[in-house]
Amino acid sequence: MTELLAGLRVLDLSLWQPGHTATQLLADLGADVLKIEPPGGDRMRPIPDRFLNFNSHKRSLVLDLKLEADRARLHQLVAQAEVVVEGFKPGVADRLGAGYAQLRAVNPALVYCSISGFGQTGPLAQTGGHEQNYQAYAGVMSRPPNGAAPMPAAALMGDQGGGLAAAFGILAAVLCARRTGQGEHVDVSVADLMISWSAPMESIEEGAARKQRPPGMGVYPAAGGGHVALGVFSEDHAWDLLCRKLGLEQFVGLKIADRRGRFAEIQPLLQACFATRSREDWVADLGSAGVPIAPVLALDEAMELPHFWKRGVIARGPDGERRIAHPIRYVEHPSRPPGLAPALGEGGEAGFDKARPERPS
Repeated sequence: MTELLAGLRVLDLSLWQPGHTATQLLADLGADVLKIEPPGGDRMRPIPDRFLNFNSHKRSLVLDLKLEADRARLHQLVAQAEVVVEGFKPGVADRLGAGYAQLRAVNPALVYCSISGFGQTGPLAQTGGHEQNYQAYAGVMSRPPNGAAPMPAAALMGDQGGGLAAAFGILAAVLCARRTGQGEHVDVSVADLMISWSAPMESIEEGAARKQRPPGMGVYPAAGGGHVALGVFSEDHAWDLLCRKLGLEQFVGLKIADRRGRFAEIQPLLQACFATRSREDWVADLGSAGVPIAPVLALDEAMELPHFWKRGVIARGPDGERRIAHPIRYVEHPSRPPGLAPALGEGGEAGFDKARPERPS
């Protein structure tokens, strides 16, 4: 039986779940996915359930892109591929010789997909974080009416949704590249995707069960009534930075398993620390030091955040109202801006045999 994506060759340079999800979706449909892993392996390999669920039907090749010979090997593979997926912080792929311009010079028809927390452009592009940080910025955490701390979504909506959006963008660009011979840089921002889902809602459903997370991976009340979301997960250096900044040097050096085991001891100390300063002070102080932290924004705050307007995921429609735009940026072939919805039955009389009539946008 012919598979939908048989013959599609994909190089997967991603090290986290959004990229894994995207290429898994492609591999499930028959794409030939070759994982390019650094020495020591993918960052998700130590988490077996995540790794196995999102890396089946793939092959693996170890390349150290800090070595010239391995970069040359990557370029040879790029010449044979149609798609490259990467999930580095913006600028890192360029430094490794694997940026869009560098690989497009090898293969002008290449579809190159970048998946990051906040996209390749915009004021937050260089901001690090994980699922909770993106949810916090996008205003999608639940806000219990009793004044309790906002709660992140129970599902990994950023990891999974980011991968799904990336797969969609990749396939759209592949169709164009096969037709025109011109490649594309697909820029997927997890935060863009989240706010595009949440902004049309009048309110966010409440009551999602809170799961105990490692200290440093949660929401903490700040002075003045605001909250901050910490995204310190498995990065030991970020945990050590946090402890030193908060004056909790006794916990420097703890690994993630140890932090989980001492949750009851550490969590109250973190809560006490964050209660001493405002949300804005903590984000400015810890964020500038490299600790993954985000302000927990209400949806209205998130909708007015300059980053999302600069990215174009929030825009004005032809009626002048604030609208959600396409959540993925296409560098070579921009998506249409928000337009008007068709009236019932408008423009569909001839199906696909007739070009769709243009409407104001």
